[in-house]
Amino acid sequence: MNPLIASVLATMFVIIGGVTVLIMLEMTGKTRDNAGKTGLILAHRILGYLFLSLFGFMLFFMIRKVAGFQEELTARAVFHIVLALSLVPLILVKVLVVRRLPQLSEKLPLLGIAIFMLSFGLTGITAGYYVLHRSNLTYTTLSAQDNDVLNMELGKAIMNKKCSKCHSLERVYRAYKSDDGWAGTVNKMALLDSPNITTFDVKQVLNYLIEQQKERQAKNPAGLEDDVGKSLVSSKCSVCHNLDRVFGARKNEKQWTTTVGRMVTTMDEPDFLSEQEKSDIIAFLSRREAIE
Repeated sequence: MNPLIASVLATMFVIIGGVTVLIMLEMTGKTRDNAGKTGLILAHRILGYLFLSLFGFMLFFMIRKVAGFQEELTARAVFHIVLALSLVPLILVKVLVVRRLPQLSEKLPLLGIAIFMLSFGLTGITAGYYVLHRSNLTYTTLSAQDNDVLNMELGKAIMNKKCSKCHSLERVYRAYKSDDGWAGTVNKMALLDSPNITTFDVKQVLNYLIEQQKERQAKNPAGLEDDVGKSLVSSKCSVCHNLDRVFGARKNEKQWTTTVGRMVTTMDEPDFLSEQEKSDIIAFLSRREAIE
C-alpha cells in the first residue's frame, strides 16, 4: 500500500476509534435516559463496524507486504507489527463480550480505551512519522556533475527496495520511456514515498533505469520495440475495452493506423497518446499480424 494512503487510513482509523470510545463513555453515563441511548448505540455500532473494516483492510496489506519483504525489518517496522497484532486479541475479546458475555459489559469501556491507545500508537508510527519527517525533496534530474557518484549496482539495489513497495518490478523493467519520461515517473514516485527516499536515491534510480534501458535496446532493438508496443497497448487500450478484442483483431498497418486514430479521437484527450506512442502501438500490432 502506498505510504501516503496508509497514513491517511491510519488517521481515519484512530479518529473513528476515539469517537467510538467517547460515545461508549457517554452511554455509560446515561444510566436513566434509555431513549437517549438508542441513537448513541446505533452510532457506536456503525462506527464500530467501520473501525473493524479499516483495521482488517490495513492488517491484510501489512501482512502481504511483510510476507514479500526479503530484508531485515527495521525496529520501527517490528514495533508497528507488534502493536497491530496486539489489537487482534483485544478486538476479539471486546466482540465476544458484546455478543456472548453481557454480564461483563462493565469492562467494555476499559477494553475500548485500551484498543484506542494501541490504535493511537499505530497512527503515531505511520501518519505521525510522515508529519514529523516532511521531506524537502524537489524535482530531480541528472547532470554531468553527478557522474562521479552514480553507480549502476547501487541504483539497482535502491530501485528493487523502493519500487517494490507499491507495485511489481516487472512493470518497471518492461517499461520504455524517454530520459525525461523516466525523470517524471521517478520523481512522482519519490514524492509518494517521501521522506523515505532522498535526492541521492532518486538520482541513482534514475541513472539505473536510463542505462539499463539503453543496454536492452543495444542487445535486442526489435524485442525492445515489441515490449514497448505491448506495454502501451496494455496500459492505453485497456482503458476502454478488453484486450482480447485488440489481440483478436486482424488488420494491416493502414487499418491499425485508422483504428488507433479513432481511439484517440474517442478519448478526446490530446495528450492521451503522443505521436511516438501511436507509432509504437501501430508498429507492434502490425508486426504481430505479419508474424501470425
